[in-house]
Parts: sequence; structure tokens; C-alpha cells
Amino acid sequence: MEVTSVQEAPFGADRPTRRLFFVGGVHGRTGTSVVKRLLCAHPQVSAVSGGETRMLEAVSEVWPMLDPDLGYTPGTASTALAEFAQHVRETLGDTPEVQAALTGLSADLGAGSVRLVGRPRLPLPPPTSSGDLVRSFGRFVTDVFAACALDPARPYLCEKTPSNAQYIRRLRLLFPDARVVVMVRHPVHVALSHTRRDWGPPDPVEAAHYTAAYFRSWREAFSEDSAVLLVRHERLVSEPGQVLEEVRAFLGLTADADWLKWAGGAIRSSQDRTASLPESGLADMHTALALELEQHGYRTRTESS
Repeated sequence: MEVTSVQEAPFGADRPTRRLFFVGGVHGRTGTSVVKRLLCAHPQVSAVSGGETRMLEAVSEVWPMLDPDLGYTPGTASTALAEFAQHVRETLGDTPEVQAALTGLSADLGAGSVRLVGRPRLPLPPPTSSGDLVRSFGRFVTDVFAACALDPARPYLCEKTPSNAQYIRRLRLLFPDARVVVMVRHPVHVALSHTRRDWGPPDPVEAAHYTAAYFRSWREAFSEDSAVLLVRHERLVSEPGQVLEEVRAFLGLTADADWLKWAGGAIRSSQDRTASLPESGLADMHTALALELEQHGYRTRTESS
């Protein structure tokens, strides 16, 4: 599962090789932050600075503007790259390491001597093949994450952004050896959390249909992928020691009894937010989410508890 740059890194070539893994999940308090915190307490794991970097999301947004088979034009490519560079600077900081990585990406994409990190007008990048994009962005993300590790001495590097689960195909394309932990929670709880978000549907049943579509969109991407581990939030709460040991083994971390004991005791039960919902509304949500409940092993309201 070791992730290395495809080419020599444009900076810091003597850095130790990192084993990069990702944490993602279905939007709606699935436990991604908790899992990241627990895993980064393991003596081998460091987090990437900047919190949720949304790097895969940003790469996926700029990608079509650079691919000649998708939406490339010189103007859109230049604008998209400028916006991508700005996202990186705002998320990870406008540091020399980040600037060096962006300069390396600029060179890889044929942008010439004008730096992505600079303020001058960008050159117009030439069309770039899909293979070149894989190499360029794979190297860039690997390098910039390694440079922004909170603890550079630790060999494993964790990046957590919930939307990583949405971009699983892109992630696996860029990092074929990386492992991915995807958190999932009872679909009804996820749908209810959407009703409390500014961007989510306020009606519970409408939110349930939205959640069902969301579940289907990412489940198809990694249902048979052995490099992706699906972790149910409910199991993490009820069987923390067993679940964390499974995650540890999946990632290849060394066994650590002290860490496992501490991490297992750090899990707290979550509030059941369905209690205040009328029975009829709850039943309608279960109906809308019937397929997702079945495929992820959750009982419906019509089944005995």
C-alpha cells in the first residue's frame, strides 16, 4: 500500500516515503472526525495540516478543464488552475513547501516558467492527456500532503474529508496503492442530519430520497474494492475495540495495546435524533431508504427489533 511519487519529487526528495490513507464518509455525522482523531493518536500516524483539505474534490473539479477529451480550452484551463492553486494556498497555507509543490505541478502541466503560486497572469496550459494528469496530480498531492504532515517523523499519513467517498474513483486512479476508510451510518440518521444543514432539504422524506441517491452514487464506486473498508458508525460505538483493531489491520499499522485501549475508551455514544420525529414521518423515511437499509444491514421499521 506504499504510495510513492511517479517521478522524482520537485522538492524535498530526501523525505521518507509516506504511506498515505484517506478517511471519507456519507455526509451526516458518520464519525469521520472521530476515526481520524483516534487513528492519528496511533504512534505511526500523522494527520495532514489544514483540517479537511477537500483536495480530491478540488482535483476533480479542475480535471475536466485540463483533459482534452472533456472540457479543455486554453481559457478554462488557465482559470481552473488559478482557482485550484488558490484553494491549495488557502487550505494548506502559502508556505515555501506548498509553493514548491505548485511550481512542480505547473512544470508538469507544461505551464512554463510562470508559477501557479505567483500572482501574475497564468500562461495557457497546453492540452494534457489523462495519463499525464494522473502522474502530475498524483505526484503533487503526495508531495504537498507529505510536506504538510503535522508530525513528519511518522510513516503513515491520514487525510480526512467526508467527500473523499464521493471521489473514490479519482482517488483510486491517483493512488492505486492507498487504503480508504469509508464511514457509514444508519441512512435515516444521515437523512435527518441533512434537514439541519443549510444545503439540505428541510423536509425529512425529501431528505431521505436525497440520501438514497447519494448512497447509491458512491456505493457503486467501491462495492468490490478490497482497498476500501466500510465501517458502520453503530459498530464503532458498540464494539470500539474490535472495529478499531479491524481498521488497524486493514491499514497495516503495528499492533499497539495501549493505543487500542485508549482509543476504545474514547468512543462516546451518539444521541438518537429520531426520537422527536412523528412515527408516520419516520416510516416514510424508512420506505424511501428501504434499499439502502437492506444493503447495509440495517433493519426497517417493519422488521422486529
